[in-house]
Amino acid sequence: MNHELVDFQADVLDRSRRQPVLVDFWAPWCGPCKMLGPVLEQLAAEAGGRWTLVKVNTDEQQALAAHFGIRGIPNVKLFHQGQVVAEFAGALPEAQLRRWLDEHLPTPKREAMALARELLRNGRADEAAQWLQPLAEAEPDDAELAALAARALVFTRPNEAVALIAELPATSPWAEAADLVREFARLFAVADYPPAKLAAAPPCDRYFAGIRALRAQDYAGALAEFIAVLQEDPAFDAGHAKAATLAIFKHLGMHHPLTGEHFRAYSMAVNL
Repeated sequence: MNHELVDFQADVLDRSRRQPVLVDFWAPWCGPCKMLGPVLEQLAAEAGGRWTLVKVNTDEQQALAAHFGIRGIPNVKLFHQGQVVAEFAGALPEAQLRRWLDEHLPTPKREAMALARELLRNGRADEAAQWLQPLAEAEPDDAELAALAARALVFTRPNEAVALIAELPATSPWAEAADLVREFARLFAVADYPPAKLAAAPPCDRYFAGIRALRAQDYAGALAEFIAVLQEDPAFDAGHAKAATLAIFKHLGMHHPLTGEHFRAYSMAVNL
């Protein structure tokens, strides 16, 4: 199914909450647009209503094109739940376009993973694990899924979490997530069985308070405690206080409000 844009709110944003909407920004004078358009229309017809194609003539919708930063056409954006979830510019060959759609169109698994990421950012790892664990068990070779499930499990079952990502190679795109899981698991083990030398070090009380806060997914509390430790000793616990703070930032994402609130203080502490 495809049609020309009538009302962006209704045709794209509202509709995308019921099914994905692919928006083709084009113009009648654009040669590559004339090549891409029929292919998109063919694929939309084949999709049988799984997603909708909406065509936006940028000559007629200049304000809309400017709003979405369209600097060259054709430009294609995939909307889901009112947001752009993927995009490309230029006229892709049909085979490449099919692969792009297969990669980016929402599926039940992708929906569950997106929900789990949001739950993790909001300190609800148990709920994220409930969504992810059955999927991870059903698809043990999916490295992205394993890494995400490990992030959800590490707060309550760190050994299981580490086992999930044990075979992930260092070259994997999800290796950074695996490192994050290992760092959290190590911290929880240190808190349970603190080495005597570490327990006697001056900022240890705040360090262990930070670990307890992290385990409770009190990210604000954990960051405050770890940064206080770093302000006293940037290399505390052989650099793991610094690694723990960075791992929290990566777990939350660089656009999370807590990351923005604490990153400057962290940077100042480690660069003294």
